[in-house]
Amino acid sequence: MVALLVAAGSVLGLADLAGAQAGPIDAAKKICDAAVARRLTSLASVKAELDATPSVASADRATLDTQIDATGTGLTALKATFDADTTLAKVRTDCSRVVSEYRVYALLIPRVELVRAAGRVQAAAGTLKHLAGLLQADVNAARGRNKDITSAQGYVTDLGLKADAATKAVAGIPTAILPLDAAGYPGDRPVLVGARASVAAAQGALTGAIAAASSAITALKALG
Repeated sequence: MVALLVAAGSVLGLADLAGAQAGPIDAAKKICDAAVARRLTSLASVKAELDATPSVASADRATLDTQIDATGTGLTALKATFDADTTLAKVRTDCSRVVSEYRVYALLIPRVELVRAAGRVQAAAGTLKHLAGLLQADVNAARGRNKDITSAQGYVTDLGLKADAATKAVAGIPTAILPLDAAGYPGDRPVLVGARASVAAAQGALTGAIAAASSAITALKALG
């Protein structure tokens, strides 16, 4: 009887110990599950935004869509892995891979946003270049009427130059950032920083181009 009681006590003790261990493991899994779910939601949103941006080159969009899909598949498989883990240490190790192997917020989403920004800049610059052509025709017509077109011509020329500068600033962004991957992070972070600086420079050039266009229109109106 004593032996049976001791054995029963041992079993109960093991059960209590297992329950005590399961608590932190389950809590850790919930945190990791939430981290994956948050990333999958973000990936779905950024993919929808990417696919709704017509100014992104089709080849660049296809590359990013593939990367987003692969990341979602990988995260889903990783979730299944740590959900099946039986020790807290293993859960923590596998959960850390959510960040180290995918870099959704540090690398993938910024890459998508930069490619979208580059596409929007190129589209806007193209529109401004078209406007420059229309304004140049008006300048030429005013010249034919023996008007002093010095001021208007200067603004139109400035418009074209700034639009070209904006296009040039972002032209290399997709080629530079699309090959980046989580394995190279944070070593490849300077490439992202440089791309952001290029987008900022392009946006500044576009602002200047818009101002030049406005001034050109005003100057042409003054010529009658």
